[in-house]
Amino acid sequence: IVGGYECQPYSHPWTVSLNAGYHFCGGSLVNEYWVVSAAHCYKSRVEVRMGEHNIVVNEGSEQFIASDKVFRHPNYDSWTIDSDIMLIKLSKPATINEYVQPVALPNGCAAAGTLCRVTGWGNTVSSTADSNKLQCLDIPILSDRDCNNSY
Repeated sequence: IVGGYECQPYSHPWTVSLNAGYHFCGGSLVNEYWVVSAAHCYKSRVEVRMGEHNIVVNEGSEQFIASDKVFRHPNYDSWTIDSDIMLIKLSKPATINEYVQPVALPNGCAAAGTLCRVTGWGNTVSSTADSNKLQCLDIPILSDRDCNNSY
């Protein structure tokens, strides 16, 4: 995450790594059976890695669970990136503990300008951060108008 900083270890226990022999995308645990991610990350089979902080070190907190099914949004468009969302059903339930917990879902939409924390192991180019360790970044939510003007 460009401009990010290392998250406090295990402070975002819903953040998961999608793995196909290598980390390729992140997601969020919704409940013990379901993960939400981006449709541009689609692979027909993935291993969902939960309880991670440093994705290249076995820290003893991890759970690795194979996908049972992966569902891309039916209107996903790889050209425009519209409807860039997918759901992953786990082959068995995740064990909820201090390292693995579902994300708290909102009751409504946050106002434009509200800070939103994003997390992931993404590219840290322009940053000195270690992308093997979970990164955090607080960014403002855009208004619909600003978002439409940007994309």
